[in-house]
Amino acid sequence: MKSIAMTVCPIAFFVSGLVLAGAAQAQDAGLYGRATDPNASFVRVVAFDQQLATIAGKPVSPAQGVSPYVNVDPGSIEISSGGKNASMKVEPGKYYTMTIGPDGERIFSDTVKNDPAKAQLYLYNLSDIPNVDLFVPAAKALALKGVESGQSKDVALKAPLSLAFEVQRDGTKVAGTDPIDIKRKAGYSIVVTGANGQYKAVALENNLLQR
Repeated sequence: MKSIAMTVCPIAFFVSGLVLAGAAQAQDAGLYGRATDPNASFVRVVAFDQQLATIAGKPVSPAQGVSPYVNVDPGSIEISSGGKNASMKVEPGKYYTMTIGPDGERIFSDTVKNDPAKAQLYLYNLSDIPNVDLFVPAAKALALKGVESGQSKDVALKAPLSLAFEVQRDGTKVAGTDPIDIKRKAGYSIVVTGANGQYKAVALENNLLQR
């Protein structure tokens, strides 16, 4: 199993003086919620074109290709999707994203930051583009730069705001998202996929599986 750790971007992205329609309606949210056990681990799966996956025996639905995080016991767990099975070892108090696709599995260790005034945005480059940037058209600025293929980066965003994003290669748009209502203490993911000039970006709010 191929394992790639997430590269963390320390930039705090602030849009100065930006006023967008709908921003006032964005509310605060807890970042992934609170675990009853501080040593619990959390795992989610990215599996496009699949209706169902299982994480440590718990069924999940990868809406838009990305499942909710599942609370699991630390140690070795099994993940399955689309007839493919994989195993991974998780540490206490950590968040992980596993991708399952034709090229095998990748594991990302997702750093969770609890800044009450900001949200956390994660960009996963699962495309064949060697490097992508994340651009905010409303601010005419880059939020993330140089996310390599098979890697991810994250950035802290001032909130609340409503923002659309562009995924760019060398300053040219290759994919985009609809506006996202960004809330304080929440997490969001943009997953870039595709090959040979055909690309798409899926954006969603991160959440925990509720049972």
